[in-house]
Amino acid sequence: MDNPEEQFVAHPVGEEEAKTEKPKTKRTYKPRKPKAAPAEETIAKSKMVKIDKELKSIYEDRSGRIPNMTKITKKNRHPFLRFLISLLVIGGCMSAAAWLGFMYFPSANNVSSDSLNFQITGPTEVAIGATSTYILSWDNSQNTKLGNAIITVTYPDGFNYLASTAEPQNTGKTEWNIGTINAKAKGELKITGQNFGSLNQEKSWRVLVTYRPENMQSDLQKNISLKTKITESPIALAASGPDSIAVGDNARYVFTVKKLSEINSEKLILRPILPSNFSAVSTSPAMAKDGSWTVDFTVSTTSDELSYVLIGKFNDLGSSDIASSTAEIGASVNMAYGLDNRLFLIGETKIQTALAKNEQAFSLAINGTMSDFSARPDDSLNITVSVKNNGAESMKNVAIKLALDAPAIGKISALNWPDISDTLDGDIIGTQVSDKMRRGTITWNSTHLPALAEIKPGQEATIDLRLPIRSTADFDLASTGEYAIKAVPELNYKDSSGAQKTIGGNPISITLNSDLALEIRNSGNDKREISWILTNEFHPLKNLELSATLYGDINVEMGTAPAGEAKYDSGEKKITWTVPEMPESVNTLALPFTVTINDKNPTQNTLVSKVRVVAVDAVTGQTIEFMGDEVGM
Repeated sequence: MDNPEEQFVAHPVGEEEAKTEKPKTKRTYKPRKPKAAPAEETIAKSKMVKIDKELKSIYEDRSGRIPNMTKITKKNRHPFLRFLISLLVIGGCMSAAAWLGFMYFPSANNVSSDSLNFQITGPTEVAIGATSTYILSWDNSQNTKLGNAIITVTYPDGFNYLASTAEPQNTGKTEWNIGTINAKAKGELKITGQNFGSLNQEKSWRVLVTYRPENMQSDLQKNISLKTKITESPIALAASGPDSIAVGDNARYVFTVKKLSEINSEKLILRPILPSNFSAVSTSPAMAKDGSWTVDFTVSTTSDELSYVLIGKFNDLGSSDIASSTAEIGASVNMAYGLDNRLFLIGETKIQTALAKNEQAFSLAINGTMSDFSARPDDSLNITVSVKNNGAESMKNVAIKLALDAPAIGKISALNWPDISDTLDGDIIGTQVSDKMRRGTITWNSTHLPALAEIKPGQEATIDLRLPIRSTADFDLASTGEYAIKAVPELNYKDSSGAQKTIGGNPISITLNSDLALEIRNSGNDKREISWILTNEFHPLKNLELSATLYGDINVEMGTAPAGEAKYDSGEKKITWTVPEMPESVNTLALPFTVTINDKNPTQNTLVSKVRVVAVDAVTGQTIEFMGDEVGM
């Protein structure tokens, strides 16, 4: 073998050398007197002795002999190991060279993302409703073709697509298949549309480009974006009104809308922004049912400025220890666009009015609340009106009025006025507000309540009454298209100077939700046949859920649910029935189930707990929640 490896072996002294060593002649020496060695020589000899001892301790074997380092023996090893190591070293060097070549010396056909330039350009500051064009451009500056190139655009919120230089591939007008981009080729796509949105709103274009280079088997992507901002509005909005007003006095506010440029929208909506203690008395022009005006500049051919008037009263501030307060009133203009008439805020204005507090506390409460709430047909309204004189002078000739506007069919109100319960027997006058709304006004004075002749400082007067809402059985409330009752109180009196004063109380709006009801039927003894029966006649419902807990040693067998899903959890002993929707065409749903009592507990009184019923009125959007009856043992 070539160049075998060698191994060196040291032999102990005293074997081969001992065989060839010649006998020494014995000589006799005369002792000499030793000479004194120099100090440096003595130190050196001492160091050599120490080194010899250390070497001997290192190289001495177990028998005390020291190997002869001058005798070396070579021992051959297998060369395969050295060959394998050499092969691994050479392979590693070649891999490193290949990696360096790939990283630092790419071929001419490799794709570099830096050489593919996609960008979007267009106006970054736009006016509301204005038409703008944005350009998506690309530049393939290398020698490789790009196939299957597709551009997908996510428009800014409120961008209304109008046209593009190439036809989009999808119905949403957001995707273009531009095919193959040749080497060294350029191209562009123009998209035109309108910009809608709120003033000073920042938005963003987002564009995704996918493509496949001809020398690759997978797609690549590139994302680009462009930020935009709504900086101009086609209208100017202003408001004017009193700097200060006494609570209960009429306050007049004027909102002015001025056209600054052409408006690319079919509809502008002006909506007042009012505090909760403000009640509208009149408007000009008349408001829509939702409390807004439609701004239409075509009604005036001589001016690009329209005015809208609102007259109303601020009600009691609610706390006798506050002498004054400040109210904020304003308005907003919204622009509608698209088939769904989506609204975007394009202008808003607000002004401050100082309120002087009256010395009289005047309030209205219905069903225990002084704020808005919801009710159902066939419910009753328990009404309390109270006035307290917190001033230093008497209130004389006091009159209290309560106006209640409710849905109506002809001259019949949804409020059942013939069944009113009023021990004071106040005077009632009916007025038709519109084809579908009727107002009932009830008035009390000193002829009904003698205490109203004069309310001295510190005294108060209270009026209680009960007024039912008609049921759907005798009143087709759904046909009116209305579902709100509004109650507004008013206080009139004369002060010590004889001046007539009028104070408005807190208004309350009552939303009429659907008349969903639950009937529970129960028959049998040890084996109970139970049914949950839902009835509904007014509005369609959605997201219904009924749940109850069962008690005792029982078995439950669920019947077939007529809609939705019903299930029994034996671990929690709970029945749950969920129904996604209950349309107007369905007025009854019944869920049957059987409960078998295995072992009666003499101390147990309840078999099925009260049923919790939750549903959403699909018209009002409010949640209906109540408890049904329980089933006893």
